[in-house]
Amino acid sequence: MLKTVGFFLLVIIICCSSTNAQDTNDILQIVLDSIGFDRSDLGYQQKGYWNRFPLDTPYRLTSFDDLFAEPLMLYDYSKTMADAVERYLAPAFLDSNSISLYSLTYSLGVDRKQGGFRSYSANLIPVSDSIDPLEKAFGKLFGEAGHPSEYYTFGEKADWPDYKKEIANFANEISPEIELILAKAINNLADIIYWQKLAFRNCSEESKQKIFNIRDLANTQSDGTVYYPEIDDIAGEIDYASLHYAALKAAALAEETADSLIFYGTIPADYYLDISTPSGQIVFLGKDYLKKNKMKFFDCNSTLLVIDFGNDAVFTGNCGGTSVSNQVSMFIDLGGDDIYRTDRDISTCGAGVMGIGLLYDRSGNDTYETKNYSQGFGFFGVGMLYDKEGDDKYRAELSGQGCGYFGIGLCFDADGSDNYYIFGDGQGCGGVGGGVGVLADYAGDDYYKGEPDPKVFSRPDYHSKFNINLSNVQGYGGGRRGDGSDGHSWAGGLGAIIDISGNDHYLSGNWSLGCSYWFATGIAYDGTGNDRYESCYFTQGSGAHFCNAILIDEGGDDNHELYETAGAALGFGWDFANSLLINIGGNDLYKAKMISMGLAQIRSFAFLIDIGGDDQYRLGAGTDGLGQASYRPDFAKPRKLAPYTYYVKSLGCLIDIGGTDLYLSYEDNEKYLEENHPVAKDNAFWFAPSKSDSTYGNNNFGVGIDIDNGYIPEIQKWED
Repeated sequence: MLKTVGFFLLVIIICCSSTNAQDTNDILQIVLDSIGFDRSDLGYQQKGYWNRFPLDTPYRLTSFDDLFAEPLMLYDYSKTMADAVERYLAPAFLDSNSISLYSLTYSLGVDRKQGGFRSYSANLIPVSDSIDPLEKAFGKLFGEAGHPSEYYTFGEKADWPDYKKEIANFANEISPEIELILAKAINNLADIIYWQKLAFRNCSEESKQKIFNIRDLANTQSDGTVYYPEIDDIAGEIDYASLHYAALKAAALAEETADSLIFYGTIPADYYLDISTPSGQIVFLGKDYLKKNKMKFFDCNSTLLVIDFGNDAVFTGNCGGTSVSNQVSMFIDLGGDDIYRTDRDISTCGAGVMGIGLLYDRSGNDTYETKNYSQGFGFFGVGMLYDKEGDDKYRAELSGQGCGYFGIGLCFDADGSDNYYIFGDGQGCGGVGGGVGVLADYAGDDYYKGEPDPKVFSRPDYHSKFNINLSNVQGYGGGRRGDGSDGHSWAGGLGAIIDISGNDHYLSGNWSLGCSYWFATGIAYDGTGNDRYESCYFTQGSGAHFCNAILIDEGGDDNHELYETAGAALGFGWDFANSLLINIGGNDLYKAKMISMGLAQIRSFAFLIDIGGDDQYRLGAGTDGLGQASYRPDFAKPRKLAPYTYYVKSLGCLIDIGGTDLYLSYEDNEKYLEENHPVAKDNAFWFAPSKSDSTYGNNNFGVGIDIDNGYIPEIQKWED
């Protein structure tokens, strides 16, 4: 009793003390002290004696278990990703370096998927020979594939195909500097192909073909509907270090080639070179070639390398997308307002299936219109889409715009006000097999939409009475939950959406915006700007079933609003989930109908932390939330067959530091009646369940604190 009285005296002293004194108080520590916890009590460390817990779920990323055990480190883990975007996509960096894409591919992709690399260099092979360098580079490409670059018949050299003649004629039309740049590109493509083949040296052609035939992962894996044994079979046969080395080389090569060509000049405006190689077509398009020939469309099927020097064109086919016939594909566009379009379900626009796919667009207002497996997609491979300048439109169906299954999918946009639209499973989706999917946008007022309406695209979710779609977008990580079907569970990966600046609008259905499911991590990060978040259920810093999720917004007046069933969000955890929403600065609005805002259910750790600003919290009347932990009998007494919920702790927490804040309960009816929340208040401290409730305790606590000043060390240490 004396300890409880002492605590409340401490809170009163904090609330009444001077501003300077208040700034020295660790508010999270005050919360933890009030319930007898310390920071080491947060998170989960699975034990082998937790029967019925899915302990042996494979393909977890190296980060997962430690983040699962230390949920506060989700902030650090997310900040390092955002800091990489802020550094490597900043205009000053882009103006003075040609390693942006390489650095981002390492920091957000390879380093998150696999250790072993330290990003010192891609080790591109230099080309300095001034005597026929382009011919020699092509010769290396043919030679390493076991093909000659010229042919003989009837005792004489064949008239056709005469690659050397075509290459020599082309070399005579361009400057020595351009020839060296192109020679270096082709020489290094041969090296990239070598490492890609090395990565899959233990995989049969039959098994690779089976992987290429799988197109429905977005719709079949979450609840273990379809099991593909060929995926398990091939997963252990891949040399991932060689694969990722090839990807880093490709990222470095694309940007260096593009920047060098812009600096040193171009090829003749009406020139066209098309060389068929054993690894795909190599095509160079002069900037007026298509216009001169009255062509608008250009097909990129089975291409190893396409360099477009500035046409305004509609590019179709595998534009930087792998296929069975060529598992390395690179497309470099130096300018023009382009449309990348396909009506077929093929891998395109930076899609790496069993290999490396890359699309690099340097400038122009571009449109990307594709179906599945596109716009920065990896499936047992690495796919990269990088758009440097322009107001761009991205349109895809499933599995794109930064999506990875057993691989890495990266979609980067440096500048412009951009519009992203996808049906689902994208915009930063880390799918099954420890997939890494990242969508990062540096600047502009951007719009992100994951289609919520089943009438437009039918994937309705029972959490919203089948009126709203299952989205899996905008920083979503999700695995294969096989415990209810065939027992083949696969961990999810890392899904992240990162936007550094601008007034941005996010619209989605369920499972979105820093959300995760089944041994995965979901991250949504937005820097400066007045942002609007619209979504439905399991969203905005929420997760279910053994996962980590976080939404971070670090500036501006933001609107976090839910619609339809409008719940399970805004710092919500269900069944061993670490879920956080952290908002720093600005006058922010939070609105939900049910179970939201720092609510922990089934042994979760859920936080809503808002620092600074005059904020408004609107929660439906009669529902749990606003710093609360729901109680279950198995917290007090172990279940006889599966006691693991008894062994752990849980905390639902709302922390608001600074500002004059409003907490309201509302009735969702025609009159829309609202009144002050019965528990949560400005400048107050509360427990839910309350200390007088019979369910209080059992290592299950809900705590809310609204205080004028103070800090949280885990966040403050990152401040400039």
